[in-house]
Amino acid sequence: MKIYKIIVIYNNFIKSISIRNIDNIVFVDNSTDKSIKKSNNLYANESFNKFVYIDMQGNKGISRAYNKAIEIIKPRNDDYILILDQDTDFDSNIFNKYIAYIESNPSVDIICPIVKDSEGIMSPSLSNGVYNYHIQSVNDVKDDKINEYSFINSGMCIKGSVFSKLKYDETLFLDFVDHDFVKQIKENNFIIGFCFDVVLNQNFSGVTKNTFEQDFNRFKIFIKDAKVYYNKYFPKQNYKIILFKRTLKLTFIHRKLSFFTELIKLK
Repeated sequence: MKIYKIIVIYNNFIKSISIRNIDNIVFVDNSTDKSIKKSNNLYANESFNKFVYIDMQGNKGISRAYNKAIEIIKPRNDDYILILDQDTDFDSNIFNKYIAYIESNPSVDIICPIVKDSEGIMSPSLSNGVYNYHIQSVNDVKDDKINEYSFINSGMCIKGSVFSKLKYDETLFLDFVDHDFVKQIKENNFIIGFCFDVVLNQNFSGVTKNTFEQDFNRFKIFIKDAKVYYNKYFPKQNYKIILFKRTLKLTFIHRKLSFFTELIKLK
């Protein structure tokens, strides 16, 4: 058994990411900044093949990056893929904790940690299918309610056998990629388990203050992915109504109607 690690980076230097154990790690570079990509390529070449570096030749989206890494890794059924994030503060002992969990729970196919942001626990999140809600305390996370939760990719550890049946949906560029994957996991009756010993902190773009340009560009990606996701799973739902709250929040923050204009014109 091996645990492979995947980190997708975007306009970030590999050498700035602090990971103690780089064995069996794959960096997938979605960067568009040429100077950063050049630095990452050089760093990879100077690291004497200690890790795998994949240059996606531009930002091809998170789902394609994950699938490319898995294609390169070719995990065996009893291997595991640990998804990490450049914006996540890693538990320094995450690998040993997951190994201990796997040894105690060999039948679990997808292992999910606790991921916190500034609003509470963002993963697992309570999900009614259409909306996902933060949880305020670890004590509120219950094993017997596993089907009521959804999860994000950060920190997720997935058995290799899962990828013999499933892959990430490449029609989704960035948002909802994780929730779509969790839906696939549930539909195929794979077993989901919590590893409460692993607690990660996420610097999540949805809860940090950005410039108008940053939020507007991010919003355009978000609503396109939302359209794909909701049409796939909830075709009877008006996704523009679902996205109204987020649109209103960003309009209030930046005092610009551009967000409503962008939402309305999306066909």
